[in-house]
Order: sequence, then C-alpha cells, then structure tokens
Amino acid sequence: MDFDKIKLVIWDLDNTFWSGTISEGEIQPIKRNIELILSLTDCGIINSVCSKNKFDVGAGKLEELTVFKYFVFPSIEWTPKGQRVRDMIKTMSLRAENVLFIDDEITNLEEAKHYSPGIMVAGPEIIPFLSEFVASLEKKDKEHTRLEQYKLLEKKEVEQKKYNSNVDFLLASNIRVDIIEDCDPELERIHELILRSNQLNFTKKRIKEEELKALFKNKDAKCAYVKVNDKYGDYGIVGFYAVMNRKLEHFIFSCRTIGLGIEQYVYSKLDYPHLEVVGEVVSLVNKSEAPLWVNKNHSQENLNTVSQTENLIFPQKTKFLFKSACDFSQMIAYVKGGDDLFHCEFNYVNAEKKNVIEGHNHSINIEALNEISAAEKQEILNDCVFVDEKMFEGTIYKKKYEMIFMSSFSESYAGIYKKKNSNIHVTAGSYLYPLTDKSCWDGLINKSHYSSNNRLTEEYLNEFSEKYEFLGKTNPADYRKRINKILSNLDKQTKLCLILGVEFPCENNTDLFFKDRHISHALLNKEIRDMARNNNRLVLFDLNDTVKNQEDFTDNMNQFTSRVNYELSLKMSSIINQSASTKIDQYNSLYIYFDILLNYTRRFVKKIIPTDSDIYKKLHKTYYKLSRNRK
Repeated sequence: MDFDKIKLVIWDLDNTFWSGTISEGEIQPIKRNIELILSLTDCGIINSVCSKNKFDVGAGKLEELTVFKYFVFPSIEWTPKGQRVRDMIKTMSLRAENVLFIDDEITNLEEAKHYSPGIMVAGPEIIPFLSEFVASLEKKDKEHTRLEQYKLLEKKEVEQKKYNSNVDFLLASNIRVDIIEDCDPELERIHELILRSNQLNFTKKRIKEEELKALFKNKDAKCAYVKVNDKYGDYGIVGFYAVMNRKLEHFIFSCRTIGLGIEQYVYSKLDYPHLEVVGEVVSLVNKSEAPLWVNKNHSQENLNTVSQTENLIFPQKTKFLFKSACDFSQMIAYVKGGDDLFHCEFNYVNAEKKNVIEGHNHSINIEALNEISAAEKQEILNDCVFVDEKMFEGTIYKKKYEMIFMSSFSESYAGIYKKKNSNIHVTAGSYLYPLTDKSCWDGLINKSHYSSNNRLTEEYLNEFSEKYEFLGKTNPADYRKRINKILSNLDKQTKLCLILGVEFPCENNTDLFFKDRHISHALLNKEIRDMARNNNRLVLFDLNDTVKNQEDFTDNMNQFTSRVNYELSLKMSSIINQSASTKIDQYNSLYIYFDILLNYTRRFVKKIIPTDSDIYKKLHKTYYKLSRNRK
C-alpha cells in the first residue's frame, strides 16, 4: 500500500473509528483515531465517512467527539457501501487510487474494490501504520486550507442540485480567475501541483523543485499560476502553466476545478499555444472561446498586464455599472461584449473570513460612500465582522458611467443598525434576526439563522449590541430619500436604472429568509414607480414584466431559468438602447435555446446510458465540444 498517494481517507465508524456498535449501545472513542484525523488534516489529507447508521446518530456522535467538522461529504445511511464510496470519490473529483477506505467488514472492502477499481482498502489494523506514516510528514496545512476548499465543494454540490442545468449553475456562480506571473513566492504550492495533479495535468512533466526554480528564472519561459474564487469561497492556487516558444511545457490544474472550464479559459487567454497532451485527462481544451461564466465581473484584456492586487482594471469601453447580488451575471452573459461594457460590483465572498460581503450594495452604504471619512471607515472595520476594506472601494462616484443598474433586493431583507451617539449606519444579515436581539443569538451563532456565513460569538454579539441599535429594514420613504441623494451625487449625465423585485413568492422555497420578501418588493416598487414619474434620470427595470409564474424560478424568487435570464437580457438591452448613447447587441436567440436543448439532451442520455460506458464517454466528449463551439 502506497501511503504517499493518499489524498482522501474514508472511515467506517462502528468497530473502526470507535469501539462498539452505536445502534446497540454506548461506544468507546479511540483517542488515537481522533488524533489521527487532526494530523491527517494538518497534512492536507481529507477525511470522510461511509457508515451504516442513521445520519443524525452517527453525525451526532462525531459532533460530540468534536471531530465532525473535519469530515467532508459524510455518507451515513443503511444502503450498501460500494456505490456510495464510488459516488463520493466522483463527487470530490478524485481518482480511486488516491483513496484509502478503512472498514472492519471484509464484504464492504470487497464491494468498494468492485465499484472503484484501484482503491486502497484495509481493516482497522492499518491505522497504527497510517499514524506512523503521518507522523513522519511535514504539517504543511495547519490552517486547514484544503479542508476548507473541500467544504466549499460540499456546499456547491448542494446548491448545484437546485438549478435546471449546469450552465445555469455556472453562470450564477460568479467564477473569477486571476493569473499571476510572480511565481517565486508560491514555489512550494506550484511544485506540489506538478507532482500530485493527474486528472487535469495535460503535460505530466514531474520535475524537481530546483528545476522549477530554474524555469522561473528562464527568460524564454513565460510562467504563471492560476487562482480561482466564486461566490461560495476561495479555491486558492489551482493551476500553473509555462510557455516556451509558443508551446506549453507545463499546463496543470487541480482536480477541484473539474467542470468549471478554468483550463479552457486560461488556454484561450494564452491564445491557444501548441499543447501536446500526455496520457489521459478528464477534459480537453480546444480553440473555442473562453467559457461565458468565467470572469463576468471583471476584465483581463491582456495576460501581460494582470494586476497582482485586487484592484480592477477598467477597459475604455466600460459604460455601465451593475450593483447587485450576483444573480444578474447570467443576463450579462447574453450581451455581446458584456465583459468590456459592464463593470459589476456583485456580492462576493471574503477570501480570508469566508463570509458573504453584501452590505456594499445597500442604499445605506452607497449613499455614504461619497462622504464617509477614513476614520469612520476604520471605526466600522473595527466594530463589524461582516464588512471588509474592499466594500468601500465602490466606483459609483469615481467613474462616469452612462447608466448604473441598481437592485433593491437587499433593501427588502437587510437589517439596519446605527452606532449610538454617532451618524454611522451599517447593514448586516436579515432584519428577521437582529444581531442585538438575544433571543436570536443561538441561531446566529450556529448559523440556523441567516448570518451571511459570519462567525458570530456571544461575546461579539454582546459587544456589538452595546455599541449599536437596531433600526429594522428599509422603508419606502427612506429609500426614496436615499435614491434622491445618490442621484444628486452622480454625474448629471448618468442615468440610474432601478431593478424592481418580483411581487409574488417562490412556492418551492419556504426558507424564512424569504418570508414576505415579495410584499417588501411590492411596497418598495410602488414608491420607486412613483419617483420615476417625475424624474427623467430614473429608469425602471421591472422583473414582473418577464417573471410570470413558478416555472420561471430556479432556487428562489431572485434566481431564474436560462430562458427567463435571456428574456431579461433582451429587456436590459432595450432599456440601454433607448436611454443611453452606447448601443448593445445580443447573441442570437438560438444561442440560449441551444444551451437549453444541449443540457436537457445530456440529462436524458445520462438517465438511459451508464456513465462508465464507452458510448457515454464518447457522447460526453461530443457534448463538451458542442458546448464550447455553440457560437
């Protein structure tokens, strides 16, 4: 057994991770195993569970032992284990030969080998040897970055099931790719990619660290590493390439990016240099355009000028600003030249804290952006865990736009707080769960209440409550005042297009977070319509003209099907063409309907043909080529 290959350990629970059978009575924790879980995580090796138990019983005991947080994609149910192990490996985009399955039942081990040829299997007797091996390794991931990245995949797996198609999901994910040429500081991570990546390693040249250093210094070589994040979180460094004489000497990506189209995006940005693919890869690249869903919120016109900071570089053609949640990124995908024409300030995930930053698009913050002092900014940063420095970098008053699209979505749910004895106002989470209400604290801390994924503690909530008072949510009259203030601060030639939310609920979503949201939309919309009658700088983008019934929703009342997003993009184009000097054009309507047809065809084929068969693999490759060349 080659321990060096292990990327994932899947644990049985009864008589393996602990002594005894939990369904028959008390079990005895095994201290060595608990310590091993932490050591594996410190080394960047992931842990999962495949157990025959009730989920709440098995997971509850792991929680009690304070180790459940170290497991990803746990499978705890009474069905046979072989197929579950196979599905876990596939979902995590790993290869069977990089997985160790530990179980005390030989039947389960043989079943796993049958469904996942190449997998390493062993009984509990292997654990002391595994512990000895792990003890010899350098603890390179004490921050548990790799664990967090697989937790991110776990979250995405749940979210993806809510969409009608993979394209819908990808367009809504707000995927951002950064390509950075200063490779020296990341030598160790890049070398690890070269040695350990297989499924998306196109060149498979395993070189020594000294050779990699020399490559970085070679003036004839153009080297860069690739970072990826999306609205769910930060993947970190996931790719590396080296180009010499228009030929890719190295072209490597982590298996965590499988299905995102990152390799095709980078290949297109490099202008398709010669690539000799060595061995098998799970996804081929070709000379088609970059995927639509990558970097919809910023532009990289030239790889030689990629910024190594978080500051965005504006193309000269940028004419329109979008300030909203990332739901509207899908509409822009259907506009020709959208990357150049639109600058998007969507909600985003802070790479360090992993929380959702959404307050920067609330009218409270937009109104204050032009007036807030450096001291006040620092005060807010000191007081509020739900903000970051980037949210104060909005461009709404810094750049002259022809039209600014602004969503009122956050007005209908965000809680507003005022610092006592001050003019400072901030927004956070949902007004349904005030940070200052002690009866909500347990739910905010354990995240059963909406909290924008902020890590809140009783100590922090108590401190915040002493400084801030809760004011509720935006009411229509106050919103009107703020919009007028925002308009007065904008360039006089800039028009403000307000997006009016849907006025009926999404029946499939019963989450309290969306409770009565449609009523709030209706009240705000009434005020906005009244404002627009007497102000020719205000333009209305009413979603209710397009979103008509339950079939138009995907996950919630702010997220729509591909067809609806395409129709909304047509409406947006019409608004721009009527109200702005810059004219925009759409991709042909066949473009979106081809997307829809292609995805439904793929789903149908998947149901009737085994996914591990040769014919399915050939059809999948054909689908991939068609989807990349649909323009």
